[in-house]
Amino acid sequence: MDARELRVRTSDGVQLYVRDTGSGVPILFLHEYAGDHRSWARQVCGLRADHRCITYAARGYLPSDVPSSGYSWERAVADAVAVLDDLDLESAHLVGLSMGGYTALQVGLHHPDRARSILAASVGSGSDPAVRAAYLAETAAVAAQLREHGTSVVGYGMANGPSRLQLKARDEAAWQEMVDQFAEHSVEGLAHTIVEIQGRRPSLHDLDLAALTVPLHVVVGDEDEACLSTGLLLKRTAPACGLTVVPNSGHVLNLEDPEGFGERVRGFVRAVEAGTWPVRDPRTKAALQFDLGRTESVAG
Repeated sequence: MDARELRVRTSDGVQLYVRDTGSGVPILFLHEYAGDHRSWARQVCGLRADHRCITYAARGYLPSDVPSSGYSWERAVADAVAVLDDLDLESAHLVGLSMGGYTALQVGLHHPDRARSILAASVGSGSDPAVRAAYLAETAAVAAQLREHGTSVVGYGMANGPSRLQLKARDEAAWQEMVDQFAEHSVEGLAHTIVEIQGRRPSLHDLDLAALTVPLHVVVGDEDEACLSTGLLLKRTAPACGLTVVPNSGHVLNLEDPEGFGERVRGFVRAVEAGTWPVRDPRTKAALQFDLGRTESVAG
């Protein structure tokens, strides 16, 4: 089934490149910092027979426009909504990885009627208070390295980082494709994105996650140290959050196990559509195994 390619114009005049593939229940995919719309190719291939799969390149990522200003997490949220508006979709299931997962969470908080559900994978880098200062310093350092050395050098270093070596060990061809695609990105687009979106977005610890009532599935690799603690944070605070920790896995879960990731999306969407994805019973939040101090727990 061929994809329909289109350009969506945002409220500030930026054109986003969008691919609309398949038919059925709509899923909007939001890519990570190091990826683009192509990162979801294997999931779209597996889901397009019975789902409408929408991918797009965020502002700053070719073939979308690379503006010289206008980057922020708020604008990233508005761009996602603009894509839904242009396609005449009242709502869709949102699937986001890393930066895209953060955008999806903010859509759920600020536009809950537009998100039927959210699957947020590898989300929350830089939120943990223990590493917050180092994370913010790194965003500026990455931008400087991009401008000095270019995307090929920075991309190769990024791909050999602690949460992407898992992909290299599992599928070196997919790892190399990630490196090659990163090298094709715009230096200025990446620099603006990491400083003005990644570096200025609030920590998840500063958000009212208890107000995030959209069905939520958080997926994190057990070797993705930057995101493990935020996965637990979301599970403990968002009322309808389920948490999956994937063993022996890093940050780019959609590339490490494309078919498995796609089936996880399929199963989650199916549960939400059927109304079987639960809201957590608040009584399960007690840290004690028996919690005998509860009034209803004592027979009498």
